Amino acid sequence: MALAVTGVAGPSGGSAEKPVGTVWFGWALNGRVVSEMQRFAGDRAAVRQATVNHSLQRLIELLQSPSTHDA
Repeated sequence: MALAVTGVAGPSGGSAEKPVGTVWFGWALNGRVVSEMQRFAGDRAAVRQATVNHSLQRLIELLQSPSTHDA
């Protein structure tokens, strides 16, 4: 199982294409790979907290998904 996160938490470093709050996620579990992008509002601390919350919530969902269990 692997989990990867990258993004722009701020307060600087954003651009028109990747504004502050843009975060990319990747999860790999039993040969299944899932990635997605989210945009979170708020200051650096809020973006970081939302990133942690989202990454762990999706991990729980993937662990509970029947398609990620070996037959």
